[in-house]
Amino acid sequence: MIETFCLFFGLGFSVLVYFQSIRTVDVPPLKKAFYFFFTFIGITGTIFLFGILVAHALRKLHVL
Repeated sequence: MIETFCLFFGLGFSVLVYFQSIRTVDVPPLKKAFYFFFTFIGITGTIFLFGILVAHALRKLHVL
């Protein structure tokens, strides 16, 4: 459950970053796609990994 929430939060935050910063930059479309791809993977992956680690720690403490 925590992992799923973090995954969707990461996806939403990546899209927000795209619309707020990458889309407004004056660079060629291919470069924008390159920026979006790596920020999407980085942001979503980091937040998802954080969710996995938190869920693992909570399960280890027998909270979940």
